[in-house]
Amino acid sequence: MEMGRVIECYFNRKLNPKRIKKYLEEINPNLGYRERDQDHIVVSCVQRSIKLVGRIEEYIDLVDSFISQAAKRGSGLIVFPEYNFFDLLGILPGIRSINAYLNKKFSPAERNNSTDGSNKGNAFLQEFFFSVAKPIQNAIEIIMGGLARKYRIYVYTGSYLIREEDGLYNGGAIISPQGEILGVQKKLHLTDFEEGLGIKRGDFLNVFQLDIGKVACPICMDATYFETFKLARSLGCDLVILPIANNEEYNLFRALRGIWPRVQESYVFGLKPSLNGWLCGLHFTGKAGIFAPLEITDRKDGIISMAKKDEGDFMITGRINLKDLYRVRQNDEYYGDVNTEFEKNYFINTYKGV
Repeated sequence: MEMGRVIECYFNRKLNPKRIKKYLEEINPNLGYRERDQDHIVVSCVQRSIKLVGRIEEYIDLVDSFISQAAKRGSGLIVFPEYNFFDLLGILPGIRSINAYLNKKFSPAERNNSTDGSNKGNAFLQEFFFSVAKPIQNAIEIIMGGLARKYRIYVYTGSYLIREEDGLYNGGAIISPQGEILGVQKKLHLTDFEEGLGIKRGDFLNVFQLDIGKVACPICMDATYFETFKLARSLGCDLVILPIANNEEYNLFRALRGIWPRVQESYVFGLKPSLNGWLCGLHFTGKAGIFAPLEITDRKDGIISMAKKDEGDFMITGRINLKDLYRVRQNDEYYGDVNTEFEKNYFINTYKGV
């Protein structure tokens, strides 16, 4: 526990709020007035590689490069990926050497064939992440809030670790163009790795009313289960943000278990930002994309825009039209069909005891 306090103090010093705010003051975007077209809303998804940074200013520059690019494209909303804080671990002395060694040591084949060691070091990792969670959360929320206000754009922060009295959660925040945090969503369905780290699951799906529509922000694994999107739609959502950081080699058919089928089932727009690259022997892949019901995409394939590769830095931008979405909902033969008797206790029975 003593080591945990030392690590937390170190990160508090390196991620000092005054230092962050001072650096943000030096960013002066000159965008002029941008009138938003409510019929054609421009949105941007970030796909980016993990880049360990040694100073908080490097991280601010990284985030600013994406937000400024989205703003120049006229976007009203930009969304960042799951585990959007990994870069900040580079602030820890010696981590770069450890990272390089582990990335070289563990090939995808070795990781997939490993039968032991999945929980080794979990006690240390739990204490480490518990120690750095609060300083990193404070830093990300200050940075994202400051840049959202400067560029007058909605920002989804991507996910980071949220420390509460009862433990750690994986969650992210929606920030208004005025720089205010509108709310936070915690991940509802965890991976085995996250459970091994002692991360706790959220138990509530929030909906946020933006001036571009109602938005929900489940995280990665949440889209594996159709219930998440069904619930979002029942709460009036038109747009679902789904940040990902898939710790696996990219496979198109595995990827199809996620947001694309959920969008087709639920008749919502879907935004998927993606984190990729290597960190301490773990390989993350995934293509960022913007998705819609088949009928309102140019190629009738449900894709408005998607990254061409599953690794590397991309800014995916597209237009969404809520009137088109409402039209296809109204015209679809089966949209809104329910089996009232079956669904009466379905969610309670499904999640009871989880």
